Parts: sequence; structure tokens; C-alpha cells
Amino acid sequence: MKKYIITSIIIIAISSLGLGQNSRMGSASSTQLLVVPSAKHLSGGGAAATATGMDATFWNPAGLAMSENSIDAIFSNRQYFADIDNSFFGVATDIGEYKMGVTVRSFNMGDINETTVYFPDGTGQVYTPNFSILGGTIAKKLSDNTSVGMNVNYIREGFGRVNASGTAFDLGVQYKGLLGRENLDVGFTLKNFGSPVKYDGPGLGVFAEPSDADRPSEYYKLDAAAFDLPFTFDMAVSYKVAGADVGATYTSNYYSTDELKLSVGYQIEGLGSVGVGLQSSGAAQKIDDADGDWYTNPADGVSFGASVDMSRFVGMNMSVDYSMLPMGDFGTNSVLALRVAF
Repeated sequence: MKKYIITSIIIIAISSLGLGQNSRMGSASSTQLLVVPSAKHLSGGGAAATATGMDATFWNPAGLAMSENSIDAIFSNRQYFADIDNSFFGVATDIGEYKMGVTVRSFNMGDINETTVYFPDGTGQVYTPNFSILGGTIAKKLSDNTSVGMNVNYIREGFGRVNASGTAFDLGVQYKGLLGRENLDVGFTLKNFGSPVKYDGPGLGVFAEPSDADRPSEYYKLDAAAFDLPFTFDMAVSYKVAGADVGATYTSNYYSTDELKLSVGYQIEGLGSVGVGLQSSGAAQKIDDADGDWYTNPADGVSFGASVDMSRFVGMNMSVDYSMLPMGDFGTNSVLALRVAF
């Protein structure tokens, strides 16, 4: 069975490399699915190969099965750009031969003044956008060094009197000790595939006069376009060299530029770990009317982070993670996470 799974992943990887040419740049919906919610793995270099526990529910669901704990829990907060607050909570436990977990991601954007075509300076009313992701994860170890996993994420978006919802799926596999080499790990993750997302609701109604009929003005409902989910494919490898954990991830992205993510981390026995990451993206597809590079991925650049092992202070398996991620013209984002295990 392992051979069939790995062979299928390789076939999908080759197909993704051929299709992921950012030919539909910027046309994906629900891009909040791509926002990194936790701190431990920085921008993601090697994360699909090494992430375990609740961190793995974002990077590679197969990693959840590699956790040796009966219960894993995480809470994190990311200060995103434009004062957007991103919170992430998750918990997982053993159920028979499987690891199963539940996660919640929310984005708090605050209140926004309502403006319309007829009241461009504001109507005097405010609305609060509601963006959230409710996820479920199931993972299983097929052997001591092979695991598979799946995420099901329910996406809910709403603002004013319009809303949209959809379901995104992730599939992943991790393999430890590739080619018989200890500490050489690989991971593959298909992320965010599912049906297109489309907005609906009474807010799409407009009062207009028909141009091709002798009828009075009345309300019409606009038919919003549907947009695909931001499908990506991650291929990751990690290896321990001279005591340092070195990782690399290549992300094939059909709706944006492809990304290469690198990381180097060092474990400090009994205290925690420190790490540095680097992300670089390919060039966007050229546009005839644009001069030079018209798009730069704001997440490109150097990231830093550290984890502190709190077990010696609190008498339980607890860690605090912090990372600082680049965000282009928006400066940097800070991510703070608390992980607990039993």
C-alpha cells in the first residue's frame, strides 16, 4: 500500500509542476487558507516533512500521526497586516488506530464603515467582516516511518449582507528515514482542493432601470462569479547536518508564483530551539502592458524564530513559540504560539 501511495504522490507532483505556471494569477478565492497560523516552522522550509502534532494540521496532516502524545493542543495569534488579527486553536487525540483533531482559525478585521454608490462618504452604518475556517484532521501511521493524513476545512466568509462558504481538502504523506538514511525525511502535501466558492445574499440586490424593456425601476440580483480555491502542492525534505536541522520546501502554486522555502534550525537541549528561514518566489507571468516585475510576493524574505521548552518550569509538556515573518511593504508579522501535550 505504501508503494501505491508514494507512486501516486510522485505522479501528482510531476503533474503539478507542469500545471503550476501561475497562469491564473490572482484569481483564487479564500486565500486566507494560505496564511501561516503557527510559529514553530517559520515560513515552512521542510515543514511538510518534519511537522508533527497540531502544527502539522497546517503543513501536512500526515504529521499529526507522528506525534507520540495522547493529546496535543495549540493556541496561536498572528498580528497580520492592516491590523488584522489571526487566531488559531486546535486539539487532537488518539481514537483507535487514528489521530483525529479539530482546528479553528479566525480573522478579526474590526468594523468597517459602509459606503455605497449613492453614499460614497458613508451611510452612517458599519459592518464587521467574518472570515473563519473550521477544520477536521484524520491521520494514521502505516508503519514506523510512514504516515498519511487528510484535512477537511469548512470556509465561511461574510461581510455586510453577502456571504460565501466552501469546503477545502488537504492530503499528505510523510516518510521518515528515506533510502535507509536516518534523519532524512520527506513529505508531500496537496492543499486546498475543492469546489469553487461563490458569494450570495441580499446584499447583491441593486435598484436599477432596465435598458431593454419598458418597465419601471426595480430590484435586481447580481450573479456573482465563482472562484477556485488556492490549490498548492508542497514537496519537502529535511536532514540533520552537524546537529542542525536543514529543510527545504518547493511549493507549486497554480494561482500565484511558485515558492522555494529554506530553513535551518538548532536544538538547544532542555531549553528549546532557534531557527532562521528564507522564502523566495519565482517571477510572475509577464503582462504586455506592465514594465518589469509587476508582482512581488510580500512573504518573500528572511524569517526568524525560537521555541522555549517550558516543561522544567511548569512540570508538564509545554512550549512557547515565537516567529517574525516578512510581509513586504507591510513590515513584519509576529506570531506567538502556545503548545501543550499530554
